[in-house]
Amino acid sequence: MQKLADWIKHHQVVTFFILVYGIAWSGMILVYFVFPGNELVEVLCMPFVLFSPALTAMLISGIAEPRPKHKDSRSRWIALVLSWLICAPIIILHAINNLGVEAVPAFIVFGIMGIFPAWVLSSVYARTPGIRKLFSTILKPRGPAKWYLVIFLIFPGFLLLAFYITPLLGGESQFFLADLGIRGAAVYLFLEFSKGFVLTGGINEESGWRGFAVPRLQARYPVIVAGLIVGYLWAFWHLPYDIGEGVPTAWILQNRLFWTPLFGIIMTWLYNRTNGSLLAPALFHPAMNTFGNNFLITPVGNILFIGLAIYAIVSDRMWKKLPQDHLASYHETGMIKLEAVQKNKLMEVSNV
Repeated sequence: MQKLADWIKHHQVVTFFILVYGIAWSGMILVYFVFPGNELVEVLCMPFVLFSPALTAMLISGIAEPRPKHKDSRSRWIALVLSWLICAPIIILHAINNLGVEAVPAFIVFGIMGIFPAWVLSSVYARTPGIRKLFSTILKPRGPAKWYLVIFLIFPGFLLLAFYITPLLGGESQFFLADLGIRGAAVYLFLEFSKGFVLTGGINEESGWRGFAVPRLQARYPVIVAGLIVGYLWAFWHLPYDIGEGVPTAWILQNRLFWTPLFGIIMTWLYNRTNGSLLAPALFHPAMNTFGNNFLITPVGNILFIGLAIYAIVSDRMWKKLPQDHLASYHETGMIKLEAVQKNKLMEVSNV
């Protein structure tokens, strides 16, 4: 077991992608191709599919940096209960309002699913230092506050800008929730975004993609390389879902080969600009899904997003590596050397 743990410590990114694909693809294959339409299989598998990036990152971080343990475990359990009391109602209210679910057994299932995001959020107070470090910036974000405003200037900001500019150029704009009225649309979007943050795209995915994989790759490669590696592997991770949901092949190719990696670059830019704060991509991802799915994406909007990605690459000189002391860069060798020093000190004390 120690040899396996040592191998994982030295191959954290490889281990992460092997496990995250193994868990998620196994679950999606069971749900969509082996037992299609089986609600029990879906209920059992999908939480692990959705949280495979976060849970895998948690496992590896705990193995990589297991000591010294934090003493207080009570804070973790208090945070777990409080987080569940927030997450479970969000998921249930989303099911009622946005999905039209009325069955009480479904509410019980959704309430149980709230344990998954609650476990991730409470990991800010985990006893294991590697896990606590990974999730700490969800509740204790870093970087200037303006960058968290920028997230919402992009989504829905760019979409609203394109919505009003497109008709002036002779094109067609559409907001799919217009029939709900301002209040109805606001409630729908709020619940959609909140559910996305806790369950589908926020902390469940970004804890792995940008929170775990990007900083480890940025320690070795230029930012653009790290961003694209994670961007494409994040994109292909969705492939069984895309096929199982019957998404047209042309859109799968366009979305997963171009748009998903492009937004991966933007999220990497935001992650770095907030000094490695997990909260930034965890907010951007559900904002992108929520508003992107409810506005007609026009050529004007596409130009704005492409222009932003180009600006991010050029302004941050993403073809270069981050400085070694940058908070958005994780150095495994430094961590391993530190552990070796700590072990030597322990041996010296024991020999006295």
